[in-house]
Amino acid sequence: MKSILRISLTMLIFSTLWLLIGCAADEKDIVVKLSDQEEPLILKHSGETLSDVLTNNGKNLAELKQKYEPSVPWNTKVDTLEEITLRCKCKVNVHIGGKKVGTYETTKTTVGEFLQEKKIPITPWDVLKTKPERKIVNGMNVIIDKVETKVSKKVEEIPFKSEEKKSDQLTKGKKEVKKKGTKGKKIYEVVVTYYNGKPLMKDGEPVTEKRLVKEIKPVDELILVGTKPEEEETQNQSTPSQTAPSGGRVMVVQATGYTHTGNRTATGTIPRRGTIAVDPRVIPLGTRIYVPGYGYGVAEDTGGAVNGRIIDLFFNTRTEAINWGRRTVQIKILD
Repeated sequence: MKSILRISLTMLIFSTLWLLIGCAADEKDIVVKLSDQEEPLILKHSGETLSDVLTNNGKNLAELKQKYEPSVPWNTKVDTLEEITLRCKCKVNVHIGGKKVGTYETTKTTVGEFLQEKKIPITPWDVLKTKPERKIVNGMNVIIDKVETKVSKKVEEIPFKSEEKKSDQLTKGKKEVKKKGTKGKKIYEVVVTYYNGKPLMKDGEPVTEKRLVKEIKPVDELILVGTKPEEEETQNQSTPSQTAPSGGRVMVVQATGYTHTGNRTATGTIPRRGTIAVDPRVIPLGTRIYVPGYGYGVAEDTGGAVNGRIIDLFFNTRTEAINWGRRTVQIKILD
C-alpha cells in the first residue's frame, strides 16, 4: 500500500513539473511601443488577446484604452505578432503668430505628420519653432511664428534753388521772377518686417529697408534784378500828363501794350517807356509820335503782330501793359 502511494505521489510531482515546463516553454515576448514614450514595453504572453496581455502584465487597461489607440484591435490575439504600437491620443496646443489658435487631438507620432493631418499651412517666411521631427506628447505646444513684410511709399521733397541774374531792362532795386521754381521729390519704397504682427525694432526704432524708386529733379527759380539807373528811367519816361502838341499829322490807330522781353529793339536800343513798335511801312522808324493817354514816344521797334495801323506801346510793368489793353486812339505824327 505504501508502495502504491509513493508511486502515485511521484507521478503527480512529475506531471506538475511537466505542466510548468510546458507552460514556460509556450510563453513569448512581444514589444509594445508607446508613441509618446522613448522606451517600449517588453511583455510576456502565451497567445492571448492584446487586452489580456496588458492586464496579465500588470498594466491599467482602462487607462491605456482612454489614452491610446492600438495598431490592432484590443481583442486581437497576439500569438503571431512581434510588435504592436499604441498611438497616443494626444492633445496638442497650436500657437500661430504669437496667439493660441486652438487645441487639437491627434494620433500622429511627429509634429510634421500632425501639421499635415490638420492642414496647417506654413509659408516660406514662417518660423516653425517646434521641430517637425519632434515626437508628439500630450499637452505639448506647437509654435509657428509669422514673419511678414509690409511695403509703403515715402515721398521726400527736394527744395529748389533761387538764382538772381542782373538785368539792365529793369530799374535798379526792382526784381522780376523770370522762371518759376518748382520743388523736386524723391519717391522711396519702404519695407518694414513684422514678427508676429509687431515690427522688428533696433535701438527703439522699427527696422526698415528704404529703396529709391523714382527721383524728380527740382527746377531752379530765376529772378531778374534791375540794374538800370532810376535817373535814366525818369529821364526817358513820358507821362500821359504831357500837353498834346499843336501841330503834327493825325492818324487813327489801334494801340496795344507790351513790356520787357529781354531783347533790344529793332533799332538796337534798350526798350523803355516811350518806345513804340510800329509797322515801318506805315510809320517810319525814328518817327516821333504823340499818343493820347500815353504821352510822347519814338518809333524804335517792330513786332510780328504790328501790321498796318497798329502800334505797340512799351510799359515798364506787365500790369501797366494789361491795364492799357487795346485802344483806338488818334495819334499825332510829329516828324
